[in-house]
Amino acid sequence: MPLSYGGEAWLVTDFATARKVLADHARFSSDATLPGYPAFPLSSKRTIPGHFLSMDQPEHTRLRRLVAAEFSGSRVKGLRPALARNATQLVHALTEAGGPVDLVSAVAVPLPALSASDMLGTPLADRDFFLACTRDMQRHDASIAERVLAAGKMSRYLEGLFAAKRQEEASDLFSRLARSLGEDLTMAELVGVANLIIVAGLETTAGLVSLTMLSLLSDEEQGNLVRSDPDRWAPAAVGEALRYWTLVQHGVARVATCDVELGGRTIRAGDGLVVNVAAANRDPAVFSDPDRFDLRREARGQLAFGHGIHRCLGSFTAQAQSELAVAELMRRLPGLRLVNPPRGTDFLADMLVYGLRTLDVMW
Repeated sequence: MPLSYGGEAWLVTDFATARKVLADHARFSSDATLPGYPAFPLSSKRTIPGHFLSMDQPEHTRLRRLVAAEFSGSRVKGLRPALARNATQLVHALTEAGGPVDLVSAVAVPLPALSASDMLGTPLADRDFFLACTRDMQRHDASIAERVLAAGKMSRYLEGLFAAKRQEEASDLFSRLARSLGEDLTMAELVGVANLIIVAGLETTAGLVSLTMLSLLSDEEQGNLVRSDPDRWAPAAVGEALRYWTLVQHGVARVATCDVELGGRTIRAGDGLVVNVAAANRDPAVFSDPDRFDLRREARGQLAFGHGIHRCLGSFTAQAQSELAVAELMRRLPGLRLVNPPRGTDFLADMLVYGLRTLDVMW
């Protein structure tokens, strides 16, 4: 398959092969600096300190281990009461303001910012700055100069934030990491790790909330199912939205480190691969009637957050926040409905993480 940004790669579209490639970190590398790694808009041919998503073991494991416990399933379970309060606060403010309202700017975008303030220790007042930088870094059509400028702004901001946090005794994640500088990681690595967490965390949750609500408000049967028992059906709605929409739609890149037989073909060492997760999540061999949004299906095996050692670090957090927000919206506003169906320009098709720019609703 020829790539828009140059070069060629094998395209993996079926579920079984996609899962196999993502799980096999020994024979399929995530190192974007290796020859043959697919040319993606956000891939870099130089090693970026702290960006463990584009690293192999042992560096990947060393860096991810520093923050993994904060985002584990058990940790997020304990945080659910705090996450629920954030969702309740935003939905309450929405109901007080009255409709019509843009659900993206009122709930989907501020929700992860509130959680990041609690968990990471990022100032809530700087939400717009983070969002502007992350979107400039993630736009497919952004020039190299635009990405470098946005990344530089974010890095300088984070360096200042961590310098201040080294003097604090706060218990948030970034404060704890700042106090360990010089022991387990450098400032450049810490900035890279933080950058990765912020970029992925803000956009993923915002996209997941908005797309889940779009699906429910576009299908009366599915929406009524969640309205009948929000706590039971909101998790199913979020899980199905992950499968149906697949937030990172351009695929996941890998490069073979040795010759491999895969799907009846010989993949040579140095060959690039693009795992089309969106196609795998609609593989009819695994998901019946895959183009239908259906809460009753078993969607827990979906690959929207990846698979294997590189599975999205914040997946449990994003799902928990989205489930709580969807449940609260459908419980508090049973008459919630779309003002107008979104147009093509309302979707973030030009971004790394898919979602909606706006979703106008009333009740």
